[in-house]
Amino acid sequence: METYSKSKHDPLLKILKKLFEDKPGKSKIKLKERCSGCGRLTTIEITHTSRGYGLQGGTLFMSPNDKFIVKCLNCYEKHFKIDDKSEK
Repeated sequence: METYSKSKHDPLLKILKKLFEDKPGKSKIKLKERCSGCGRLTTIEITHTSRGYGLQGGTLFMSPNDKFIVKCLNCYEKHFKIDDKSEK
């Protein structure tokens, strides 16, 4: 499990926090989105941890317009940067 924890002003951190605020009492949230690399439906399980947020099943990135972008683990391992020239 990858742990995501950055500055409290980080836009992605704010989105993750809002996801849990919108679902009080949930310890795990499943996010289903299309992978930006291959287009496959990707399920990411997000848990709130003492050090930030744990992500399993994929990764999240912020786009230039402050929206999140999903990558499945296979695409992340091949091209771990969001601005990779091979992105679709």
